[in-house]
Amino acid sequence: MKITNTVTKTLVAAILSTAMVTAFTSCGNKSNSRVSTNEAGEILEISTNNQSETGEYDPAGAAAYVYFSHQTYALDPLVTYTPEGLFKGATADKWEISEDLLTYTFHIRDDAKWSDGSKVTSADYKNTMMRALEPSNGSWYVDFLFPIKNAEAAFSGEVSLEEVGVDATDPSTLIVTLETPCAYFLDMFANVPTFMPSNCQFAKNEDKNWDMDPNKNLSNGPWYMAERHPGEYILYKKNPYYYDAENVNLLSIKMRFMDDDQAKAAAYQTGELTMLTGAPSSIAERYQGKPDLVFSEVPQTNFIMMNPNIAPFDNPKVRKAFALALNRKDIATVVGISCVPSTTFVGRFYHSKVDGTPWGELQGDLLDENLEEAKKLLADAGYPNGEGLPVITYTYPSLAYEGDVAQVLQQQWKELGVTVELQALENEVYVAQRREKKDQLIRMQWYADYNDPTSWLNMFVTGNSLNDINWSNAKYDELMAVSNLELDAQKRQEMLTAAEKIAVTDDTVIVPLFTNNNTNLYPAELYNYYNDVIGYPNYTGMKVKTE
Repeated sequence: MKITNTVTKTLVAAILSTAMVTAFTSCGNKSNSRVSTNEAGEILEISTNNQSETGEYDPAGAAAYVYFSHQTYALDPLVTYTPEGLFKGATADKWEISEDLLTYTFHIRDDAKWSDGSKVTSADYKNTMMRALEPSNGSWYVDFLFPIKNAEAAFSGEVSLEEVGVDATDPSTLIVTLETPCAYFLDMFANVPTFMPSNCQFAKNEDKNWDMDPNKNLSNGPWYMAERHPGEYILYKKNPYYYDAENVNLLSIKMRFMDDDQAKAAAYQTGELTMLTGAPSSIAERYQGKPDLVFSEVPQTNFIMMNPNIAPFDNPKVRKAFALALNRKDIATVVGISCVPSTTFVGRFYHSKVDGTPWGELQGDLLDENLEEAKKLLADAGYPNGEGLPVITYTYPSLAYEGDVAQVLQQQWKELGVTVELQALENEVYVAQRREKKDQLIRMQWYADYNDPTSWLNMFVTGNSLNDINWSNAKYDELMAVSNLELDAQKRQEMLTAAEKIAVTDDTVIVPLFTNNNTNLYPAELYNYYNDVIGYPNYTGMKVKTE
């Protein structure tokens, strides 16, 4: 394991030390600047990286990882957050919530337009919701709509879509009616794909590939999809019709699809990438102490799912044994300097809405690390020293550090007396297989979709479309359902912490491993950008220092 990691670091170091640095110059820039600007000080273009192109760009469909970068650049929600995490208007300049907390009325601003100059309407937001509620569209985020009146019944075919509580009463007014109060409902409008708009003219069920076509995939956000080169890059350009366009200082973003860490390192060093986001630790270590290196805490968790419906993980003692046998510090070491061990399913650095306490401090350790106790549990389950266990396979995506992590896990389970086979899959194949819910042990990473613990915890409510192990626990379901109705923040938090303990400590179907902070390389001359409350970047006001 250590040899593999050392080789990787050596290769990256060699590339960094031999690559030529390309300097970009322009009017008003320092001569050594990586970033070109025009006479008005506007940034002409930045080039950034993303992982391989998978999933869709349709907010009502299979919105995979790359989709969220697209959403950040090109789609504007009804409401959003200030840098401090407070709500503020976006495409909706005002909204009202009824006293009974069941009706949300949004008023779309008069100057909200799509990138072709047409008016953004309430029907465009309703369009995404209604299409997501049609099972044939395969929405990954349809469950987030279920607090809406009749939404779940419509998805199940029990009522028609016309009976769902979403009304575009006029082009500027959207009224959403809930089944029961939902404590986090407004948060979902800020980030969840199924609450984003899709243009009624082009986003139609009969055209399944509209989202891949820049001429049809219109934007109501700061930038629009100007070019798409499948598997290579997407070019976003400033949307001249965006209501806040005068405050967008960045004219173009080239989002390149790259999985290879060595290629990323070389591309940043030569200036082919203006900045490198989500940099692996092997690259970050090279830049320690330099102004380029920027760490940011994010609400994210890397964890293992244990399928309780497949032997031997249908035995809770086996699940607990596999969880207690792990040493997270060793796992964190192989990932690198950006990695922090964690035993919470909710992101360790997610901040409590009650008092701002990081969730990892709030919950404490939810799992022990005790190899001897793990061996005892395995023996009690009828498998002393692993004898009699069926073939066990750990499945993971062949991305970045995942292979290194898999080998550490394999070695630690070997100390338990268990031989675990490793199955690395291309990311798109991995996602498809994971959705079949047939894996024994499978790696998963989750990044909060909205600012609430339920962004993690709702995934494992019985029947949720993201419950990829088909786990079901009545007490967990009850706590989650009651917490949705509880408006006292402290009482609600107590319910959510109790639910998390059921999934991690009691039933142990979720095995948290670590939080991998975002490690980024940004040229020191860039400033006036920030990450919002759940870690999404805001580059609209990005500028270049001229001195």
